[in-house]
Amino acid sequence: MPAPFSPDLDDLRSAVESSLRQFLAERRRDLPEAGLLVDEMVRLLSAGGKRLRPAFCYWGYRAGGESHSEAIVRAAGALELLHTFAIVHDDIMDAADERRGESTVHAVHGLEVALLVGDLALVLADALFVTAGFEPDVVAAGFGHYSRMRQEVIAGQFMDVAAARRPEISEPEARRIAVLKSGRYTIQEPLLIGAALAGAGDGLLDALGHFGGPLGEAFQLRDDLLGTFGERASTGKPVDSDIREGKRNVLFAKALSRLTGAERDFFVANWGRGPELSGVEVERLRGLVGSSGAGKATERLLGELADEASAALASSPMNGEARAALQELARRAVHRDL
Repeated sequence: MPAPFSPDLDDLRSAVESSLRQFLAERRRDLPEAGLLVDEMVRLLSAGGKRLRPAFCYWGYRAGGESHSEAIVRAAGALELLHTFAIVHDDIMDAADERRGESTVHAVHGLEVALLVGDLALVLADALFVTAGFEPDVVAAGFGHYSRMRQEVIAGQFMDVAAARRPEISEPEARRIAVLKSGRYTIQEPLLIGAALAGAGDGLLDALGHFGGPLGEAFQLRDDLLGTFGERASTGKPVDSDIREGKRNVLFAKALSRLTGAERDFFVANWGRGPELSGVEVERLRGLVGSSGAGKATERLLGELADEASAALASSPMNGEARAALQELARRAVHRDL
């Protein structure tokens, strides 16, 4: 039986969502000209989501020895608004029509409105973070990590876009993209932001970094596996989207390094051919990833990273309640039990 902790993850998710709804309602009232843009953020938030980033931020804060407060719930919620910015722009770049079972913003309102929704979400995320309720020196301590996270996710996204234009990618490069685009942004940096807001020392910050780094990469590897072999209920989008979009992820890199001859030629020529791919061709590409052993190899790497994160957490200097919460968050992140 895992050790108890409070609030539980469902209660924390509800608290973050309630705080975000209140904040967005205030912004809509104060800036009615941007009402449609704010309404789209609310629509995306209402469609669901794991709220992993706020949860890791919150429990990074609690690991730093601080108690529950409205201020940390608000600051953690800012990371969900930042994620809204990222997914709106990501959907534009991927030409995706669906997210979490709902139409994407650009599919409903066009590219111009979608860009502005993403831009405003980014600006509002900053506003929520700096006005969450902490003293200015505390905000400054957390903002360094927050700012670095924003820079890294954009750099990772750029690397992803650039890689998609090339027929091949090495596994180390694919892993670097995964770390910057998703791993640090989802787990490692949110942990460090929360801990910094709690005034944590270098020892705890280092320990959380050693825990969050491998766990973040494992999280993205699970995303890659679900994007090729998963079900729509797990991904919130069509399960052939990664193949049609030609994601140059670790799964792709591992498959590419194992395929030869006509199979490799077919794989390179058709991975990422978009809507032109027939269902039969999609299944053949998925089958090649499986038969090459890339799926099993990626699963093994994921397990090694998860074990590394677990060992780092076990030796980290924090209270038992925070450790129990982070253990449960890690389990859910790796197994997508959300």
